[in-house]
Amino acid sequence: MASELQDDDDAALILRKAVREVILRLRETVSEADPAPWYDVPTYEGETWAEGDAAGFVHRKKLEQLAKAKLKIALLSGDLVAQFSDGAENCDVPGWAWREIRLHDSYWFDSCIPIDPFLPDDWYRWSGHEISLDRRALNDWLAQADLASVGKPPVFPEPHDVAKKPLQITARLPRDSAFVTISEAVSWVAFGISMDQGRLSLALEGKGIDPTESRRNVSLAMAKLADRGTGGSIAMRGKYVATYLTDDRPLQTEPIDPVRLADFARFDVLHDGLAFGDGLAWIDDQASLDSVFDGRDDAYRNVTVNRAELLNAFPARFDDTKALLSPLPAALPGVGPVLGMEEALSWLAHGKPSDDVQLWQNALGWMQFRFSTGETFNVGEDSELPEHHLRYREANRVLWSPLQDGNLTAYVEQSPSRVLAVPRHYWNQVDPAHLDHVYRGMSDTDDGRGCPILLYRLAFDEWRNGSQSASVAWSDKKGRAPAVKAGRPPSDEEILAKADEMKARGLDGRTIAGQMRHEPGFENVATTEVRELIKGRWRPSGRPKQRGA
Repeated sequence: MASELQDDDDAALILRKAVREVILRLRETVSEADPAPWYDVPTYEGETWAEGDAAGFVHRKKLEQLAKAKLKIALLSGDLVAQFSDGAENCDVPGWAWREIRLHDSYWFDSCIPIDPFLPDDWYRWSGHEISLDRRALNDWLAQADLASVGKPPVFPEPHDVAKKPLQITARLPRDSAFVTISEAVSWVAFGISMDQGRLSLALEGKGIDPTESRRNVSLAMAKLADRGTGGSIAMRGKYVATYLTDDRPLQTEPIDPVRLADFARFDVLHDGLAFGDGLAWIDDQASLDSVFDGRDDAYRNVTVNRAELLNAFPARFDDTKALLSPLPAALPGVGPVLGMEEALSWLAHGKPSDDVQLWQNALGWMQFRFSTGETFNVGEDSELPEHHLRYREANRVLWSPLQDGNLTAYVEQSPSRVLAVPRHYWNQVDPAHLDHVYRGMSDTDDGRGCPILLYRLAFDEWRNGSQSASVAWSDKKGRAPAVKAGRPPSDEEILAKADEMKARGLDGRTIAGQMRHEPGFENVATTEVRELIKGRWRPSGRPKQRGA
C-alpha cells in the first residue's frame, strides 16, 4: 500500500508524520464516505483554506480528526507508546499525558504536548519536547487497528496508567537569586508554587487547574504584590517601553518607582512585565489587544522582584492538613514501610492507629464533642483541656525525644524518586509538645519543605515496644474523672476548702474549676459548680483599675 512504512524510513516518526500516515491509511479504508459525521468543520476554515474545493477540504479535515481520534485512543489505552526526546535522552510518554489533549489542538502537528505545570520537575521537564513514535510499532498497529469503524463519535478510554500519574506538587520556593522574575513572584503569592513564565502560562491556559480559578488567583496575587510594592516594602525593577513595538533589548534595567506601581499593576505574563491598570493582561478569543492593555502602549518588561523582601512579605505556607487528609505512601524506596505522624502519635497516646473525636448534634440542636467512648466534653475558653488533647500533647513530647537524639529517623518524599532524611538537629527548633506533621525545613531553600513527615514503621514499632518511655503512662497523669461516680458529694464548704488548698499550690481559678474532680473525694464535683462557688473568692492581684469620673 502507498501508506506502508518502508524499511528504509527513519526508525522513529515525529508525531505529525505519524498522524499523516494514519490519514493515508484511513483514506484507503473509508474511501468517499464521511469519515467523521460527528465533526463539523468551522466555516471560517473553509472560507480561508478551501482554495475553491470546499468539499475536498471538508473531507480532508474530517479524515484528520478521525486519524487523531484513532491515535489518541491507542495512546490512552497503551496500544501505542510515544516517546519524548530532548536530543540527549528519551522518555516514554505516559498514557495519562494524552488525557487533556484535544483533537483540534495544534500539538498534533507541533509534535509536542504540554505537561501539567503543577507536576514534579522530573515530569514537567518534558513539556514541549519533541514526540515521536516507533515506525514498526505504528505499522503493526495500523495492520490490526479497526480503521473502518467510523460514524460514531469517538469514546476515549481512561488512561491505562492513570493510577501511576504523580501527585501535583504543593510548594516550591522562588529560585535562590537576589531578584526573581515577576512570574515567579506572582505564582508564589497565588499558589505557593513559584513558576517561570512558560510554566505559569500553561497554568493560566488551564493545564492542571481550572483556568478561571488560575486567572482569579493570579489577579488577586498581583493586587497583593502591587500593594506591597507601592508601599515600598518590595523593590521591583524592569525596562520601561513606550510602545508595544519597542525593542527592549538595548534598554537598561532600572528601579521601578513604588508610586508607579499604583498605575502599572496589571501582570503581563507574555513579557514578564507590568502594564497599565490592574489584574491580569490575558488575551482570549473575546479580547482585543487594546482592551487587554487599556489602550495604553507603555509598559514595563522583564520585571524582577527582590526575593528576600518577597519572602518576608509572603512567607512559605505550610498546611498540616496535607499530612492528615492526603494519601501517604505505604513505603519509601530504600527505606521500607512507613507511617505518618498522626498514626505514630495515636499509637503512643491510645495504643491504636487512630482515636478520632466525634462531633454530634443533640436533641436541642447543639453541637457536642464526644470521645470514642461516647462521653461528651466541652470546648472553649472556659473549658479545661480534654483528655484527648492532653494525651496527644504528652505523646508529642514522648516522640520528640528519639527524633531529637537520633534514635528515630524521619523522612520526607519530595518526589516518587527522591526520599530525604530529616536532619536530627531539625527537631531542636520544634516545640516538643507540638510536633510538625509536615517538614518546614531549616532554611527557606531546604528541599522537601511542605512534605509530610514519615517514620520507618519497623523502626518505630521496635522503639515503641522496646522502650519503657515510649508510651503515655496515663494512669500516672491527670485523665478524665470516672464516668460512674460513687460516694457522698462534698459540701460547698468542703469544695471551698479544697479550692483554697489548690490556690495555695499556685493554681489559678480556671485550673482549679477544671481539675478539682481529679482530687481524691471530689470526683463527682462538676466544673460549673466549682466555678460558681469560687467566683470572686480571691482578691485580684496587681494595680487596681482607675475608676471613672
